Amino acid sequence: MRKPLVVVREITVPIAGLSAGLVGTRLAHVSDFHFRRWNRVFQEAQDLLLSLDYDLLVATGDFGTNPRRWNRAAPFVDRFFAPIAVRTPIFGSLGNHDGAGLADIQDLPIKLLRNESTVIERNSNSIGLAGLDQSKFGCEDIDSTLSSSVEADLTILMAHYPSTAMRLPPGRVDLQLSGHTHGGQIRFPYVGCIWSNDRIPRRMSRGLHSVGDVALHINPGIGVSLPLPLRVSCPAEVSVLSLEPALASEAPLASRSMTEIGQHDR
Repeated sequence: MRKPLVVVREITVPIAGLSAGLVGTRLAHVSDFHFRRWNRVFQEAQDLLLSLDYDLLVATGDFGTNPRRWNRAAPFVDRFFAPIAVRTPIFGSLGNHDGAGLADIQDLPIKLLRNESTVIERNSNSIGLAGLDQSKFGCEDIDSTLSSSVEADLTILMAHYPSTAMRLPPGRVDLQLSGHTHGGQIRFPYVGCIWSNDRIPRRMSRGLHSVGDVALHINPGIGVSLPLPLRVSCPAEVSVLSLEPALASEAPLASRSMTEIGQHDR
């Protein structure tokens, strides 16, 4: 039997003060495709997303490999997300390998939010979903991006860089979804990630963590980045986050375990 190329991680995310109507909401989170050509990893990830149970799909950037050639990534973005868009809304944000022009394509099956927010109604409650433009240094505008989600019952921020969580205004974001690190892409036994490629500690290169009052989830990505186009002990991942109310007696996020469906990557 062939070893799976993509794993699924089911993660429970405790949110303080979560409205009853949002309890059990399931978010699928993917990131960092770096589309160059279609391959078995993309096909397997697509098949998984078509088979899993979730309410919303979020992709946190780096759809392409070169910002100046964003148009080369567009056909793959369409091919990957179009079958999934039939069953669920899809939203995304731009990463440092993306060109801003990608978000201007009108008929893509994914809505890319560039320093803007949208409100999603669910069970008489509102989710403010915001997306930062981090395609180039200095493009992001945190204040204006979060402004339209002030009255939402839950605020989720898509930000390609995980370290963005360190710069957020207190009390404004409940959950930040990020990528960029690739989980290290190459991990070693007992050491784990050797380079997070961001200002976060290496131990936080993937999974669920807390930064102040923000729950931070980092997806280790679907694709690979150069110069080493391979993954070692860090498989491509589809994350499925289930929102639950936080209890006063619960352990901090950083010490909570993740349940993996499929193979173990250690």
